[in-house]
Amino acid sequence: MAKPKTRHRNLPPRMTVRTYTNKRGETWVGYYYEHPRDAAGKRKLTSLGTDLAEAKRQWAELEHRPAPIDLTTIDGVYTLYMKWAEDRVKSKLSLRTLSDRNKYWKQLAPVYGSTPINALLPGHIMPYFDKRSSQVSAKKELKFLSVLCNWARGKGLMRVPNPCTGLFVQMKVKEGRDIYVEDIWLALVYKHGSDIIKDALDLAYLTGQRPADVKKMRWSQVQDGVLLVGQNKTGAKLRIIIEGKLAEVLERIKKRKVKGLTVLADPKGQPLKEFGYFRSQFDKARDAAETEAREMGIDFVRFQFRDLRPKAATDLDTLHSLKAAQKLLGHTTERMTADYIRKRRGDVVKPLPMKKAG
Repeated sequence: MAKPKTRHRNLPPRMTVRTYTNKRGETWVGYYYEHPRDAAGKRKLTSLGTDLAEAKRQWAELEHRPAPIDLTTIDGVYTLYMKWAEDRVKSKLSLRTLSDRNKYWKQLAPVYGSTPINALLPGHIMPYFDKRSSQVSAKKELKFLSVLCNWARGKGLMRVPNPCTGLFVQMKVKEGRDIYVEDIWLALVYKHGSDIIKDALDLAYLTGQRPADVKKMRWSQVQDGVLLVGQNKTGAKLRIIIEGKLAEVLERIKKRKVKGLTVLADPKGQPLKEFGYFRSQFDKARDAAETEAREMGIDFVRFQFRDLRPKAATDLDTLHSLKAAQKLLGHTTERMTADYIRKRRGDVVKPLPMKKAG
């Protein structure tokens, strides 16, 4: 077993460094692997090159160990960050957030992965945004890079200021959706949807929950006349009273020949996923609805399943109150709900009053 290091403690066991300064003051640095002494007491050195990251990779091969994380690069910081993030007790991050950040990194890694964390500058940020084909996606990805930098600074891995600070205001993109699903559009998709798609449309609209929360609803959440909801994104907990149309829909689903653990299930009783059966059936119904709308001379927008949540909020605000819409959506303030609705329908304003004659 190698003895504990007294020098160069940043290097793994059996790795050592040699330096040489020539007459011009230039310093050469090389890394070596120290093999155990042979029977004659001699120690063989294997050159690992002059690049520390590559030297550690070769060291790992010689030691038959996983390569150590290089915390001097953004890729290394990301690896350590995800180890922390995946402990959801500590990070408090949702599964959706983890999935999104993995997806963002796949785009960021080829550009920033090998960059030293302390060499990342503001001038490296905007070119990525400008060249990315989808600038909406680019802004989301760079916001995650900013999160990564702040996390690294908090852990003492990054000593320079966050290079993303103050740049997002320059990234002019249309964020968020502003579609309000008109009743006729929903009716047409509903008309052409399979029974399971109709169930999904009803449940999403009546409860006003996000698609992921709607699809994961289980029969065990139906208790004492209420539907218990725990939102993935915010952790908000709701108890939706089962009455009226919602009661009818749940009773209708119960009578299906095949019933799964989740309220919404495919013909085999399996939970609905984002892709697969649900996506193909929803697209099929939407295509048929668009064709019929065109034949009727009606403008039709190919809305998404997630657009039913803002429609539910808008309609509830119109029929009852903003407070009722806020509670159903699980927002912390009425202002959040008001902004959410306003983006899709616009402000309600009065016309200019006529001046009295004379």
